[in-house]
Formats: sequence, C-alpha cells, structure tokens
Amino acid sequence: MGQSERQQGVRAGIIVRFFASAYDLTILFGVTMLMVGIPITISIEMFGLTPPKWLQGLLFLTVIFAYFVGFWAKGGATTGMRPWKLRLAMLETGDPLSWFTACVRFAGLMTTWLALGMTLWYIVTRDTGHFLFFVAASIPALSMLVMVLSKEKLALHDLISGSAVYRLKLK
Repeated sequence: MGQSERQQGVRAGIIVRFFASAYDLTILFGVTMLMVGIPITISIEMFGLTPPKWLQGLLFLTVIFAYFVGFWAKGGATTGMRPWKLRLAMLETGDPLSWFTACVRFAGLMTTWLALGMTLWYIVTRDTGHFLFFVAASIPALSMLVMVLSKEKLALHDLISGSAVYRLKLK
C-alpha cells in the first residue's frame, strides 16, 4: 500500500466498540499492575515507604493516559481495537489523530468512564436518591444513546474531539 493510499472502513457500532473496550480494560489491568501496582507494593513491603494516595492515583492515570493517547496518536488504534479492525481518524478529513486531539478524546472518555463508575458505585451502595447520581448516570447514558441513535455512531468523546472509530473493510 502506498503512502498516499488510505484504508477504507465503515463507522464502528456500539457492540464491537464494547468488545474492544473489554480487551483494552483487560490489557490495562495487567499493564497498570506491572507499571504501578508492583512497584508500589515493593516500595511498601521492602522499604516501608508508602507513596501518598494522590501520587498513586497520578501514577495510574499517567499509565492509562500513555496507553490510550500513545496508541491513538501513533497507530490510530489501541491493542484492544486491533483484533476488531478498528481505527481512529478525524471525522472530517480521515487523517490520523494529532496528539492534541488524542488528549481531548482521552479527557472525554475518562469523564464518561468516571461518571459510569460513580453511577455503578451509587447503585451498589443504594445511594441513588440525590442529584449527583442523576448527573453521573446521565453522562454515560447520553453518550451511549447518541451512539446508538445517530447515523454517525459517535460517542460523546468522539463528538468532543472531532474523531470517529472506523471498522476497516476486510479484503
């Protein structure tokens, strides 16, 4: 394939994107354990040094940020997206994501995932009677609703960043 030739694809639907997300979450669990969990455990057990919680959280977030933004900007797909032949591209031009666009997409994705996590926490703790539960539940619900109902099949983080997920056509 020549440099100027672009792979063709169709917009990826919600089901295949969920499968890719499940792959990514599984991979991220292992990567964060290797890069953050084990070093923190060694620091605590061998040296008696417990890093502050904010630093532990920052380390986890940094690894997750590097995983998503690095793969999106350099290769157009995470490791979890590749088996499903999914690729990220700019919505209007089809060009690869810039580092800035990948960062904006990451911020939108993390906002949705954080809201989903909060929603699940409120449900598990049966603390669903206040406004924050409604706000937290609205964000992922709205993102999935937009993805399912629109012909563009774009989630909120796609809309915010101006990107789209495509499934490459099989030859």
